[in-house]
Amino acid sequence: MRNIGLDLLRILAVLLVIGRHLHLPEDSSEFVKACVGGGWVGVDLFFVLSGFLVSSLLFREYQKYGSVNIKRFLIRRGFKIYPAFWLFLISSLIMYWCLGIQLNSVQVLGELTFLQNYLGGIWAHTWSLGVEEHFYIGLALLVTFLIAADPNKPFRRIPYFFVIIAVTCLSFRVVNLIMIPEYSHQVSLMPTHLRIDSLMFGVLLSYLWNFHEFEKRTAQFPSWLLVILASVLLSPAFVFQLESDRWISVVGFVFFYLGSGLLIIAAVRMKSTESKVIQGLAALGAASYSIYLWHVPVATLGYRYFSKATGIESYSVYLLIAVVGACLFGWVLNRIIENPVLRLRDRLFPTHSNAMTMPAADVVVAVPQIKNGAQLPADGLAT
Repeated sequence: MRNIGLDLLRILAVLLVIGRHLHLPEDSSEFVKACVGGGWVGVDLFFVLSGFLVSSLLFREYQKYGSVNIKRFLIRRGFKIYPAFWLFLISSLIMYWCLGIQLNSVQVLGELTFLQNYLGGIWAHTWSLGVEEHFYIGLALLVTFLIAADPNKPFRRIPYFFVIIAVTCLSFRVVNLIMIPEYSHQVSLMPTHLRIDSLMFGVLLSYLWNFHEFEKRTAQFPSWLLVILASVLLSPAFVFQLESDRWISVVGFVFFYLGSGLLIIAAVRMKSTESKVIQGLAALGAASYSIYLWHVPVATLGYRYFSKATGIESYSVYLLIAVVGACLFGWVLNRIIENPVLRLRDRLFPTHSNAMTMPAADVVVAVPQIKNGAQLPADGLAT
């Protein structure tokens, strides 16, 4: 079963990003502009949530079997990411060809190699997929190294690695500011070496949750207080401009991953609800990957062709297509593409297969005995 609270965070994150990419009327109020302008912080929430959940898969495998099958982990990630993305990419190339738009070969190469955040991509929002892909590979290498270096307590060095990565990323951002004072998304927002600390903070939270009873240690703090503190930490994204207030792209990222972490601690406590509305929103959250992939083309091309076909040009219709249409379109693709692929993945590479019995060709990092530790809720890691 899925954790409803975490799925609600997913839909919150994707709605923030959708809001960021909306085209606003020129007479929009400053409040509306601020709400939309800060929506890019949804990507930071995605990063921390991804680090938290994906690393928990490895931690729980280690706790259960005393080993980690790195090859199986990467294959399962591939089943999750690649099929939906390849469909999106092929469809995008066809759409551009039909529209007669000439594509830059370097940008196409960036999409194909998940280097969008360095080479550029054919869509402006796919850069975050590059950061995520680099994280998966880096995490697999880190876990392999940690288990080989200390088979008895391999993950006790996670906090030290987080500090090193956090300080390194912050240093890179400071140097980046000094050397390139003119802001651009490609230089100051997208590179993996400037953003990987957000994902590693999610890994740190997961480590504390799994091995240091972090759920019990934070139980004394009510969820409403965590949400308020998180809102304060995330609020600069809505008050200050990313493009003009350069401190946001330097130390602001630290506030945002800390705030996102507080939201995760609060959300993971919510394991079930009787509310049909919340259940529906959580179901959309489960489809957040496909929604994220398709929200830009649905908003732009969807409204373009609808207005041509009907002759209706209305901002209300644009909003309806950009928000509701994108969510529904992504949900449908999640049901007909992602879910069948994931069911196939679970048959071929099941989550709870004992790594000690896998074929010798698999990369298995084993330890002498299984270590016990605090577990994430069983219903919290449906990824």
